[in-house]
Amino acid sequence: MCEPITATAAAVPAWLSYATLGLSALGTAAGIAGQYQQGRYQAAVARNNAALAEMQAQDAERRGRIAEDQQRRRTAQLLGTQRAALGGQGTALDAGSPLDILGDTAATGEFDALTIRSNAARQAWGLRARSNNFAAQARMAEPGFLGTGASLLGGASSVADRWLRYRRAGLV
Repeated sequence: MCEPITATAAAVPAWLSYATLGLSALGTAAGIAGQYQQGRYQAAVARNNAALAEMQAQDAERRGRIAEDQQRRRTAQLLGTQRAALGGQGTALDAGSPLDILGDTAATGEFDALTIRSNAARQAWGLRARSNNFAAQARMAEPGFLGTGASLLGGASSVADRWLRYRRAGLV
């Protein structure tokens, strides 16, 4: 029959017990430091992503303003071309079908310009929502008392448990 091998106080030098306790404590400290650094890194990445999304939102608004202005210029050019064509035929532009055509062209052009503005605003809104999500991730990733405190308590509990087992076995 095989009996389990158990350590006795005489078989294990005290310094070895203290060394294992010290290594456990060191491992806990290293884990906490690693968790802290990882949190700082993740927070920095999330803050960078938030800033990038905000820049993209501003760019979407700028591009929207440019496209809106371009649409209004195209509409104005089209209206000028229509007036010239109708006027070249000797048609009066202030009544009837010619006035309706010009009014429809102006209204459609303005609708298109406002659609461009609205689309740009929606795109910017989506990017700002993304930026806000990244900012929230940054706040959550920041190393805080709860995360490092929980690791510290868990590690201290493990070291204390090991110390008690060694003490009961007469190793410390």
